[in-house]
Amino acid sequence: MSGMNTQTDDTSHLIDLVCRKSQAVKSKTGRREISVSAQEARGRKTAELLGLTVRHVWREVGSASRFRRSKKVPKQDLALQALDRGEIGALWVFRLDRWTRRGAGAILSIVEPADGRPRRLLIDNGDADNPGIGLDSANPRDRSELIRRAEDAREETEVLSERVRNTKTFQLENGEWLNGVAPYGLRVVTVSAFDEDGEEIEERKLQRDPETSAGIPGEPQVTKMEIARLVTYEWPVARVTKREMARRLNERGVPSPTGGDWAFSTVANMIGNPAYAGWQITGRSDNRSRRMLYLNENGEKVSVMVGPPLLTDEEYNEAQAASRGNGPPADAESWKAKHLLTDLLECCGCFSSMPSAGTSYACWRSRAGGVCPAPANAAAYSAEEYVFQRWSARLHSADLDDPLLVIVAERWAARKDPQASEEEQTARAALADAERVLSRLWQDRRAGLFDGPSERFFAPQLTEANAAVMAAQKALDGIRGTGPVDISFLLDLEQQREAWEAADLPLKRDLLRLAIRRIRVRRAPKRGVQFDGDSRMEINWLDEPAWDTAA
Repeated sequence: MSGMNTQTDDTSHLIDLVCRKSQAVKSKTGRREISVSAQEARGRKTAELLGLTVRHVWREVGSASRFRRSKKVPKQDLALQALDRGEIGALWVFRLDRWTRRGAGAILSIVEPADGRPRRLLIDNGDADNPGIGLDSANPRDRSELIRRAEDAREETEVLSERVRNTKTFQLENGEWLNGVAPYGLRVVTVSAFDEDGEEIEERKLQRDPETSAGIPGEPQVTKMEIARLVTYEWPVARVTKREMARRLNERGVPSPTGGDWAFSTVANMIGNPAYAGWQITGRSDNRSRRMLYLNENGEKVSVMVGPPLLTDEEYNEAQAASRGNGPPADAESWKAKHLLTDLLECCGCFSSMPSAGTSYACWRSRAGGVCPAPANAAAYSAEEYVFQRWSARLHSADLDDPLLVIVAERWAARKDPQASEEEQTARAALADAERVLSRLWQDRRAGLFDGPSERFFAPQLTEANAAVMAAQKALDGIRGTGPVDISFLLDLEQQREAWEAADLPLKRDLLRLAIRRIRVRRAPKRGVQFDGDSRMEINWLDEPAWDTAA
């Protein structure tokens, strides 16, 4: 192909132009960024003055959020690769920070190429009336300035990113509400406070909202706060299921937080939101929609409320326990019963779920009219009894150092004290983030990003990353050191049977899920044959690797 060059070609007369700008052209300094077309015109003028031929123009309009850490700019990378491979002899850019924010390492590969072949990096002089060269890597006097500017660009990125992180962390620890809107039934208020210098500042907090109507037809006096308390406390402790809550609200004509119909997920998110107990939240639980409780560097919860919260800590914990099936007995008519193995079973034929169908559990895909090569069906009583016996025997026969018992204890603790468990989960997430930053730092070191002049930046970042890991580990150790969890009643056959028979259905479901992740069911060899659990059911215990699902 005529447009391609190899390393044996003479490419010294070829030059590429990198023309890039941000989508946001306004700046706090009032400077307007030069357009991509104007950059190209300046680059071509410079190439003409040097007697070079423009091979390619790399045009790109970048994101306004260009200061994100390690943001990749593919076209800029392609331009650099072309220079590294010797496809061109020179590369022109309007501003160095428009070309790379990876520091001196990227400059050194041009200034001191491994193969010894000369390459030129040209930076525009910034003179609006007389386009020309401001810096040239071929000029020994410009090399140190190029390296310095590259490091400045990198440091600018790190400083800005750190400022954003520090500001958010300060606001979280200070109990400021960062989300744009308040949880349903609460409202955002602005309060005045004084900083450490005695200056008055404004902070966003949450407050109960006893005034805003819920918008129920014919019931204008009912407020969102009343509905929120109904959903987050009164109904959960009365054992009303989340789906039943959504149904009742929709039948009553209560608009959801988004103005539409209520759904299971909406109710579940409200029940699990620590903000209703007055506590700061952050992010979301792993791959879930439920908000996580925020803990400061000392492992302490942070209040985000002005005035009393919607729920006390005792009410919040009671609602959490009840929604998980751990609450005290309640009137059986106040909640809709579920089936014991729903969401545990999957069909071996197609790996789809097996919900209840009358007196059996059956392959969902087959029932829905889909194609399953071997649709499974199992009598509910036989399947449930077999699973219970396997679960009972597995726990009873487990050694005290069995990894499964550790998992069972952790999951049981999470159900007995959901808020303490959430604190530990948050602390674990913080430790994982700190370890990830440390690991990435060492990866950058091994990749040579801290070689040469960049070496002086490594030690301070390493010290900071190590300190963050140790602080996160200390916070986690403080939360975990709350004493052992008693699961002895699950290990003794007699106590186990008594606990099982005394448990309601939600608690029985939870007990099985302390140890079991999934159960696969095979189709019976022929119709009418007696149920044989050993040949037809396979259990994936939580101490085993999770199964791959090919559904």
